[in-house]
Amino acid sequence: MDLTYIIIGVSGFLAGAVTQYIFLVYLWPNRHKTYNWIYKFYNHKKLGEPCKTDLVLDRDGYSLGYTFNRRCAAWVSYIMSKGSIGIDVPRDDCFYADLDIPEQYRVQPDDFKNTGYDKGHLAPSAAIDFSRKSNEQTFAMSNIALQHPKLNRQAWGSLENTIRNWTHNKGKLLIIAGPIYADNPETIKDIPLPKAFFKVIYSFKHSRCIGFIVPNDNIRANKLWDYVMSVKNVEKETGQKFFSKLNDKKRKMKGELDVAWWKNDK
Repeated sequence: MDLTYIIIGVSGFLAGAVTQYIFLVYLWPNRHKTYNWIYKFYNHKKLGEPCKTDLVLDRDGYSLGYTFNRRCAAWVSYIMSKGSIGIDVPRDDCFYADLDIPEQYRVQPDDFKNTGYDKGHLAPSAAIDFSRKSNEQTFAMSNIALQHPKLNRQAWGSLENTIRNWTHNKGKLLIIAGPIYADNPETIKDIPLPKAFFKVIYSFKHSRCIGFIVPNDNIRANKLWDYVMSVKNVEKETGQKFFSKLNDKKRKMKGELDVAWWKNDK
């Protein structure tokens, strides 16, 4: 009888050890594969399209409205949550021409070569990485704009990082971003050069929003908050209408700006 108990105990111990090993080595590192399908079904246009465009494309991690004459998206819209940004799949960083865009309006990766400007993401790669496919889709050239390298790597990158951090204390967010052009913009290889970029952010949990318009220039990260403004003011500058599907009461907050609340980590 004692030997039977010993065998049962040892067997139970070994089974537990094997289960723990499988969990730690195989299941836990790949846990995102069991739930990342949830984020694929986010409706990234949940609060409406900010303006009419020639073509609207829905991707796993974002939606965009493309304008043929600018050969660029007028806006991208994407929803982020603490869970969707916490997976961090490996990236290929491989830019590619978007075959969903008609050929005459399509941009090739080499079109940006030797321009002095970066391939600036509108929907950011670092935030949309809950699956390999969702991340790869951020490298479509329809999601890319001519962006000053210092802006891309300084203020714009800092804003993207700040927004990712906000998902931990501001809840699920909807972000809309895009380029702003002069009336007669300079062109580089037949691609209009943006004069600035906008980004507006809405917190579903707190019904608060904030906006930024940053010049397409050498803007350092520590100057980011010099370019903050209400969403209503971003609308005036861009001619777009954001969060149009909110009710009248919630839309009023577009004219409000509580910078201290957004800077607060709590």
